[in-house]
Amino acid sequence: PVVCGLWAYDTPYERGWVEHLRAQGIDAFIAADWSEEDPYGSFVQAIKGMRAYVHKPVDVIHSHCQFGDVAALWLKRPFRATSLLRTVHNEREWGKRPLRRYLLTNGLYPLLFAQELGVAQTVVDNLNRRPIARLLHRQAVRAYNALDVQRFADVQVDRAALRAELGLPVDAFVVGSIGRLVEQKGYRILLTAVPAILAQLPQTHVVIVGDGEQREALQAQAQALQVNDHVHFTGPRRDVEALIQTFDLFVAPSLWEGLPTVIMESMAAGVPVVATAVSGTQELIQHQKTGYLVPAHSPEALAAAIVKFDGMETAVKHTITTNARHFVQQNFSIQAVARQHEQIYSLFHPDNPVD
Repeated sequence: PVVCGLWAYDTPYERGWVEHLRAQGIDAFIAADWSEEDPYGSFVQAIKGMRAYVHKPVDVIHSHCQFGDVAALWLKRPFRATSLLRTVHNEREWGKRPLRRYLLTNGLYPLLFAQELGVAQTVVDNLNRRPIARLLHRQAVRAYNALDVQRFADVQVDRAALRAELGLPVDAFVVGSIGRLVEQKGYRILLTAVPAILAQLPQTHVVIVGDGEQREALQAQAQALQVNDHVHFTGPRRDVEALIQTFDLFVAPSLWEGLPTVIMESMAAGVPVVATAVSGTQELIQHQKTGYLVPAHSPEALAAAIVKFDGMETAVKHTITTNARHFVQQNFSIQAVARQHEQIYSLFHPDNPVD
């Protein structure tokens, strides 16, 4: 097999996986570096990189992102690929490009991809509702995201030192969130909730890890709300496993989702989660059993849930985090998801042709 990443983000975890795959005798490479300022240029460089590296016929091309889907179509002929597969990671593809969604997701993809997978049942249901998919009896299947559970469960970190590095007071109640700073992730809702939280829990500090197109707007919002002393934007970080351990509570205020891996990571790390009740998140969080759910678009509900959590007994919090970690270990381990993909790939082996 050949495992190819479209773009390199140069994280230790990424480099570690490439080295691990190569040590197992698997041809693994990343085609190009990613540039946030020039995504289309990055795409062209990735196509060139893959064509330069792969010199043998390919049985299956399996893509995992919007640009990756287009790349798969582009490379099918030069790679002489017999089957194209794609995994959809979000219930709203091409969110800002409805014409592309209409032409590609709804029109061409049911015709050109041999199998589509969705990371959550909501995603699968959306794919199966498309008229062309129904006409052709094309059924998407659910294939959850996988998580290296031990990567987050066995982290040793100097919590006090890392909090000090982030500028957090020793006695702070730390509410953390990790993600792209884009509309989908709902950070403006979280910031709107902060004044109400501080009114009851003045020791609260919110840590937002990540970067994106809304960063300046969110920082301006925190300034306008006069909560900027309690909100910390770290930018992108490469020590996510350690950072999660500094949080007392993880908050995911998304407006829509696929299956948010960062929630799985927090659950595996033993950090309790408050999240909005959207699509794939509801497949991860069972309210008051593996975490806490609140309505999306409601800063009032989010603030109330965060304040309520702080007042819960330690034993209740421990039960929730124990349930959550066990749930992730049972359902989302890399080993379990890899076995499912192995079964799917076997359907497209040249000795087992699919009509």
